[in-house]
Parts: sequence; C-alpha cells; structure tokens
Amino acid sequence: MAITEQYDFLVIGSGLAGLSFALSVSEFAKVCVLTKAEISDSNTQWAQGGIAAAVGESDTWLLHEQDTLIAGGNINDPEAVRYLVQNATGAIQWLEDLGAKFDKEHGELSLGKEGGHSTHRIVRHADNTGWEVERTMVAAVQASKNITIYEKAYVTALITVDGVCRGCQATISGLGQRVFAAKATMLATGGCGRMYQHTTNPRVATGDGIALAHAIGAEILDMEFMQFHPTTLYHPQMRSFLITEAVRGAGGTLRNHHGRRFMYDYDARLELAPRDVVARAIDAEMKKLQTWCVYLDTTHLETHQLTHEFPTIYEKLRTIGIEMDRDWIPVVPAQHYSCGGVKTNSQSQTTIPGLYAAGEVSRTGVHGANRLASNSLLEAIVFAKAASEAVVNNTSSIFARLEPVPVKCVSEANSVRIRTILQHQMTKGAGIVRTTEGLKETAAVIQGLIKEYDSQATAPFSSHPIETKNLLISANYVATQALARTKNIGLHFNQDLPTESTQNIPVATR
Repeated sequence: MAITEQYDFLVIGSGLAGLSFALSVSEFAKVCVLTKAEISDSNTQWAQGGIAAAVGESDTWLLHEQDTLIAGGNINDPEAVRYLVQNATGAIQWLEDLGAKFDKEHGELSLGKEGGHSTHRIVRHADNTGWEVERTMVAAVQASKNITIYEKAYVTALITVDGVCRGCQATISGLGQRVFAAKATMLATGGCGRMYQHTTNPRVATGDGIALAHAIGAEILDMEFMQFHPTTLYHPQMRSFLITEAVRGAGGTLRNHHGRRFMYDYDARLELAPRDVVARAIDAEMKKLQTWCVYLDTTHLETHQLTHEFPTIYEKLRTIGIEMDRDWIPVVPAQHYSCGGVKTNSQSQTTIPGLYAAGEVSRTGVHGANRLASNSLLEAIVFAKAASEAVVNNTSSIFARLEPVPVKCVSEANSVRIRTILQHQMTKGAGIVRTTEGLKETAAVIQGLIKEYDSQATAPFSSHPIETKNLLISANYVATQALARTKNIGLHFNQDLPTESTQNIPVATR
C-alpha cells in the first residue's frame, strides 16, 4: 500500500509558475512541490530573452496590451491579456524584492526590444534572464519552512473523488510510490516540445501536465498553436541552442545563402516581425533556395555591445569557432513554445474543481494564436499569483486516504522506437507549414502509436515510457485541433486554407 502524505496545497513542477504559486501560498499554508528532475531543471532557466513589462517612461500597459493582441491575431482572451499587462510591473517588483538582479543603466532598468514589441520593454539579466529568475525562486522556496520539496518525483496520475481533484500519485527515486492529498493541486509541468525532432525545450518537456489533465477529463485547447523559434543554431554540436529574439532586437539581420537580407520580401517589420512571421519566412527561404539554414548577421554590431548584452551566446558560439562580431551565425527554426494547453480561467482554475494550472502547460487565453516575445515568464508569475489569491480562503477538506491509479509502462526499447516515429511524423506533418493531408496522416500515425503502446506487454516502472505516452496524447491534440481549424491565423499555417492573419507570408515548396 502506498504511503499517503497530506498538505494544504500540492505543486507539480518547479519552474517559475510552480515556484511562484508555492512561495505565495506558503505564507499561510503547508505546500509540497514535486519535480521529476532537480528543482532547477525546467524551461524557466533556459529563457534567454527576458520579461515584458511596461516599466519604461514612455511605455504604458495599453501599448503592451495592443502588441500582445496583434501578435496573437486578436483571438486572445481580452480579459486575460489586460490582467497580464496590468500586473506586469508588480511582477517585476516582486522578483526584485526576492533578490533578482536585472540589468540597470544609471540606476534604472535597462530595457531591451524584441519582435512584435512597439517599444523597449524587456526587463532582462544579460541573455540568461531565466537562469537568474530560477535562481532567485529556488533560493526563496528552499528558505521557506512551509514548503517540502521532492526531487526525482515522477507524477503518474492525478486522483479525483466525485469529480474533484484531491491530489496525485508519484513514484519517487529511492522511496517508491507515494500518494499526496491536498485541498488543491497546481499543475505547472511546462511544455511538450520533445514531440518534435528539433526543439529548444529541455529533456523534461514531455507533455506530462497535458496528459495528466486529459486523463481526468480537463479541457485542453489551442494546441495547434505551436510556436517555433525562428533562430536556433544550426550546428551538430549545439543543434537546438537558442539565439534569443533580443539579438534581432539589437540590430541582427537575417540573410540567405546568397548573402541577401530576405526579410524585405516578407514583412514591413523585417526582423522584428512576430515569431510566426519570421519562422515562416525562414522556412520559405530555405525551401526556395533548397538550403539547410539561413544566417543571422551581427558582424555590423560593436564587439562590446555583443559581449555586454549577449555574454552567454557569445561565449557558447566561440567554443564552436563562431565569433559573433566576425561570422554569420547559421540558424534554423525549432519548436519552442506551446501557446495552448489546459484551459483555465483568470484565476488559473481548470475545468476540473480542485485543479489549477499555470505556465506553459496552461491555456489562459493570453497568447491567442501566437505568443508575444517575453510574455511567457510574465504569464507564469501573474497567473500563478492569481491562483494563490484564489485559494486563500479554500476550506476544502483533505481526504485522509486516496486510492492509487494503475499506470501502464512498456519496455524502454519499445518506448524509444515509438517516440522516434512520433518525433519524425510531427516534424514532417505538424510543423511550421502544414497541409490537410499531412495533418490527417499525422493524426492517423499518432492514434496508431497510442494503440500500439497500449497493446504492448507491461514492463516495470520507468519514466521514459510514461513520458512517451504523454507525448503521444499531447501530439494527438496538436494534430486533431489543427485539422479542426478552418482558417490560417498566427502559428497555424495550412497551405490548403485561406489566411485570416493580417500578414500573408509566401510559402515555397520543394
């Protein structure tokens, strides 16, 4: 029989969203944080860009709101967007109060500019803001006496009683299976980028939260809006190393194999167009010239500017013989962020009572059809804190005993084979540019792989097979929801459909 532990609140995931919620509710409650790797191993620490907030003298939340709506194709939830931008300055102040060190100039925050933003409003810590934010949060959480942390704790199921989420079960390295009961559970498991061959996401981004929520009937929305970062390094040693949006914001330009600055052909905003526009333009240019990459040119920028603003990128590139002030950087788009996820309201509550979600796993409605650069860390903080305010007066009772849910594992060999097939098919059929037939084929392949997984012989517990099943479930949402969308907008671009977006991006075919 599994041991049951009881807490006021349960957090699954240790990125910015999960830790923000944990820290906020720990002021009045006992909290448990479960993370399947180490506490700092999340998407948050890999965020290079920064946090968008209208803190500049000439900026306003109304401008930030407008930019967010434009990038999202105006299908964002207006109420969620307004809540986000109006709480942005408070989020920055909260992080600074916790000890986060952001770049300053003459005593004021030094603000960057990224694609889709009409002004400089990116609060940053050089080019590794995510690392600085995660460092700050982890230190604060570890200092709290009301927070218990379990690392290498793989959550295998959410547990419901009479339709209400009452906790979860997890297999913990060295301890075995345990059941965790709580008044409310915060799902903050991050993204699902590992369903693609090329992604900027870390190895832990396997759609766990989507699958956990799916299993208990939570609503999942907008998974067709899969964001591809336009500029990740094309190199065998660092294939998915991200070159932050801020490099283009600082003046970096995109060139094709002929050395031509091609963004003039695609959008009046050039390299500072939103990510969906730039990613499709790069894809079109690569197909038109039948090349394997394009180039990001920063050779016209001053060396001291590059080393000051992008020290991490500058040094990483140097290790493979690329000098930003002398060499063009070979880049390709790679999966980066899921704009859809578990549907929530403005207080991060899902469609299942007792279950909340925040961060990339959630679908708040903020991003619409395309996430505006540097809104992700902001969304994680703002909506995690909204959830903490919502549960302040939670008077639910904690169930003393919850029954574990059976979870099937297959062999790791079968898991690796199934995942490889999935990644190849998703890249081929549900990538930057799609077709109706390609999506139908992808959906059929995914559903076949799910049946194959379920028919395999049961094997002892291992996280890799369960992650593979989670990726299959998440990918099925991407393919089926993409098929259901009848017009192109934002990140969803089907060559067989009319385009609703204000930007018509020409798409070349091989």
